[in-house]
Amino acid sequence: MTSPPTPTRSGSRIGRGLGVVLVQALNSATTVAQMAMFAVVLPRGDFDDYAVWITSNMFLVGLGQAIGTDRVIIGRRTEADGVRSAQVIALAVMLAQLGVAVALDNPALMVCSVAVFCYTTYDFQRFVRCFDEASRFLRYDLAVLGAQVVVTVGVWVLVGDSAWLVLGWWVVGAPAWLVLSGRESGGVRAGLQVLRADLRECLPLLGDAALAGVPLVVALALVRAQGAEGDASAARMAFTILGPITVLGISARRMVYQRTASGPLSAGFALKWAVVVVVTFIGCAALLSLTRTPLYPWAFPGFLGLTWWAILGFSTNHAAMFSTLLPAASLRAEQRSLQVGIARVLATLSAAGVGVFLLPFDAASDVAWCVAAGSIAYAGSLYVARSLTPRVAVEPAPGP
Repeated sequence: MTSPPTPTRSGSRIGRGLGVVLVQALNSATTVAQMAMFAVVLPRGDFDDYAVWITSNMFLVGLGQAIGTDRVIIGRRTEADGVRSAQVIALAVMLAQLGVAVALDNPALMVCSVAVFCYTTYDFQRFVRCFDEASRFLRYDLAVLGAQVVVTVGVWVLVGDSAWLVLGWWVVGAPAWLVLSGRESGGVRAGLQVLRADLRECLPLLGDAALAGVPLVVALALVRAQGAEGDASAARMAFTILGPITVLGISARRMVYQRTASGPLSAGFALKWAVVVVVTFIGCAALLSLTRTPLYPWAFPGFLGLTWWAILGFSTNHAAMFSTLLPAASLRAEQRSLQVGIARVLATLSAAGVGVFLLPFDAASDVAWCVAAGSIAYAGSLYVARSLTPRVAVEPAPGP
């Protein structure tokens, strides 16, 4: 377990918070860069495959964060134990992604799935340590991004459009990610022991994180199967465009969780967060509205702009996701994992109900409202659970 956090000066906390935002912003820019680049260089059918595969990857990495990084950040697991559990999680993510690639019958993505192990173990280091080592991760990620872009574009210039261009991104990144994560001690057996010892709290969180990504992954798979060629790509690009908003949410989650570990959040903070949710909705709508301008088809030939109904759905989804951070952080810090799990089950059932109503999935707007229904139900369920749950004192975990 981690020791109680030591007091820091206000200026230091502000600087560290900015560092976290910058690290996550660069991570988001990396996602935007790869999706924008592959939207141009990959044949449309192959980009549809990549849209499903990368969304599954992001979902699984997020699942790993729920039972790996989050447990470290809120003070319920030591960083050393977190590293050990991260290696087991990374192996599971790699095997799952390999299964997705096989289902898509895409050999290039099968090779890329192996590199996912390196990325997932590195992602743990970045997410847990960036609060204190932001400049280091900024330099490291920027160098890797530059190499990935140069190699991928260079191969494209030489061989033209090909499904195998994705290797230029993932194969280049793998050894770079392994340099940092490979130095850490641990192993699969040690990681399994950590997860087993933490099973009571991990299982509900694992279920929560697993159900969190199910609506999106299934919706994208359905629109790829039932819609026209390019519909899955259009939906995936909407999430890519919202990358800058998403990264603010990831950064905010880390800071909110860390602050919650020190004590309950004030009413004033909750009010400020309500303003953040409204601004999030407006910002998402503004960004997605760019798809209805001539700029979008000019930048991405062959892509059609989103309908206003789809824009409203995607914006609502992101705003609802931001609103869940406060009650989720409080419930998890108080080890109320069961309430979080129940809320996620209700959310998933809501998404499934709306999904059945929208069948067949043949438009990006169907994806938008399926995931938005889940996020709205999750937010409502968490706030109800928070209001019905007696407050308990959140004591810092004892030192090792």
